[in-house]
Amino acid sequence: KSIAVLPLGNMSADPENEYFSDGMTEEIIGALSKVPGLQVASRTSCFAFKNKEVDIKQVGEKLGVGSVLTGSVRKIGNRIRITAQLVNVESGYHLWSETYDRQLEDVFAIQDELSRAIVDALKLRLTSENDQLVVPTKNLEAYNLYLKGRFFFNRFTEQGLRKSLDFFQHVLLQEPGYARAYAGLADCWCALADDWVAPDDAYPRAKSAAQRALQHDPDLAEAMTSLGKVLCWYEWDFTGAEQQLRRAVSLNPNYAEAHWTFGSALPAVGLLGEGVEEMRKALTLDPLYPQYSRWLARFLLYAGDYAGAIEQSHKTLELNGEYFQARLDIGSAFLAQGRPE
Repeated sequence: KSIAVLPLGNMSADPENEYFSDGMTEEIIGALSKVPGLQVASRTSCFAFKNKEVDIKQVGEKLGVGSVLTGSVRKIGNRIRITAQLVNVESGYHLWSETYDRQLEDVFAIQDELSRAIVDALKLRLTSENDQLVVPTKNLEAYNLYLKGRFFFNRFTEQGLRKSLDFFQHVLLQEPGYARAYAGLADCWCALADDWVAPDDAYPRAKSAAQRALQHDPDLAEAMTSLGKVLCWYEWDFTGAEQQLRRAVSLNPNYAEAHWTFGSALPAVGLLGEGVEEMRKALTLDPLYPQYSRWLARFLLYAGDYAGAIEQSHKTLELNGEYFQARLDIGSAFLAQGRPE
């Protein structure tokens, strides 16, 4: 059972509301990710189809899923309308469709209802743990600010990340116990580290924010993943990183970033083979993200599978022809094969 949630179209008159439609898409992906037995394509790969005319069958093939959710969001003042259709990739038939016309304060109930309808349509079963709707905040202004923070985070530019930091900090001024906003801060500092902010400045900030998130929500896989990055990449506490990240992938098996980060730590504790498998899992969940493809090739190189490393690197270049690191890996693999020319 597998699904991709394509970016919900922003049908609001105000284009500024794009943050809200993108946010709803991401929230639905997150809600479905918690359903046992359901494989959910990651945000990065799903958003590769944003604002494009798509063929559902082609989407299914590229993302390796059996069903696709499409739809739209209209936000006018304090009212929202969300339409959604679940389509079977193989047959092209609609499995389910619904329109939700509610007040903004019902947004979490809509996400919950929508997730349950999809679970029912795909003939999956919820465990008892998933039966209770958990509302992350009753402060809708804080929630709006959180969605804006995520919107700018996903631009992956220095300017976007710094703007995202500001939004998450404003969330915490309104709602000091909002765990996901702390996790957002940790994500931002990890993303800024090395390229835009000195590691000695960025990683301790990321660690502090991740720890604060876990104080408020001990089972937040996103915060564990950021903490794992700091422990592995900055403090070199590889055993501590392995423990954090093993728990993160256990709590949210659909979180590709957790699998990728976990995979990056495993060779450091002598588990290269498991590291390769974690990279494969990350790429299965996020098949259009060249970074995961490149890291899988890199680990195949470390494992001595030189032909596999070359083949995977070519796949990376199909995703992004300018990803020069893939060419470095191809060159290294040829050298290892005794083919210096």
